[in-house]
Amino acid sequence: MRGEFVIKFIKGIFEFTGDLSRELSRVPYKGFRYSSFNGHGYSYKKRYSGFKNLENRGLLKRTGKDSFQFTKNGTLWLKRATFRYFRNRYPKWDKKWRLVIFDIPGTLNIKRDSLRRRLKYIGFIMIQRSVFVFPYPCEEELSDICKKLQIGDYVDLVVAESIGSKEEELIKLFNLG
Repeated sequence: MRGEFVIKFIKGIFEFTGDLSRELSRVPYKGFRYSSFNGHGYSYKKRYSGFKNLENRGLLKRTGKDSFQFTKNGTLWLKRATFRYFRNRYPKWDKKWRLVIFDIPGTLNIKRDSLRRRLKYIGFIMIQRSVFVFPYPCEEELSDICKKLQIGDYVDLVVAESIGSKEEELIKLFNLG
């Protein structure tokens, strides 16, 4: 599939903060290492071929033996590709809120921080240190994350029709109104 590498490439490079425009504004200054790129299931050969393709198209430039940076054209391409591939990621809002609540022990703080980063990457908004909210179905993604991090016993998902006093603010933040 043609866009599959692009989607996995974007996911592998960035840990989105939930504010896509802010994250993308930092792109030209953000270099990355090929060896630390998480290929999301791609073999070394396929990842290498994908990187070489982007380099040959003038979208990436090599800044060291193992490091790359986006060119000016590469930055524009990345912004367009990100919006094209991720803007319609979720269906129409079903008027329900997904609350992820977790209480992960301090001995697992690396996994707790990883969960927070991944929730923000999906698009969740943190309303308390261990409470995140999202307006779209995400049960499968959350289950996959919890399995991978082995923290399922510490994480709960609540589906609610109302989020209380913060609902109007969240509707604006998620651009649902």
